[in-house]
Amino acid sequence: MIRRRELLWYSVFGTTATFIYFFIRFMSKGWTDNVLVTVTLAQTVAITFSFFANKFFVFKNTGLGFYCSFKQFVEFIAGRFFVIILDLGIAYFFVEKYSRTMISLFHLQKVNYQQFVFSHPIIGPYMGNAYLLNEFIFTVLSQVIATIINYVVSKRIVFNAKKSYEGELVSSS
Repeated sequence: MIRRRELLWYSVFGTTATFIYFFIRFMSKGWTDNVLVTVTLAQTVAITFSFFANKFFVFKNTGLGFYCSFKQFVEFIAGRFFVIILDLGIAYFFVEKYSRTMISLFHLQKVNYQQFVFSHPIIGPYMGNAYLLNEFIFTVLSQVIATIINYVVSKRIVFNAKKSYEGELVSSS
């Protein structure tokens, strides 16, 4: 029962973090055309939110002192570092450097962007042409991979109930 509840809350807060990531990433495109800057900013905000959500609501890892919580935060950031590098790599490779190749490979230039959801005033600015749709597709892909990696790192390393910090047992229930 605890595992199901944990997975449910992880899904809820993970989805929220993903929405935060998407919102920050695509809204910051108005400030800069550099995809690596938008990815870094979005990752920073989403990771900070995720740490507190996972610590207090998903894994219920409370009652620790400042030092232990800070150590967890550092471990959490270290665990997310690989995901940030992966996300930056995907963004650089598939969006920045080889977007034309991906657009051609997936035939995104053949999509009618004047119809269906792509012409919607809210969605159009983020998926309303082949380049934007390509970026959106690879953003979704990187976030799916990130969610899986992040859960494993959080569960097994950062908020591990069996791990103790200076004699304090971390509680997960």
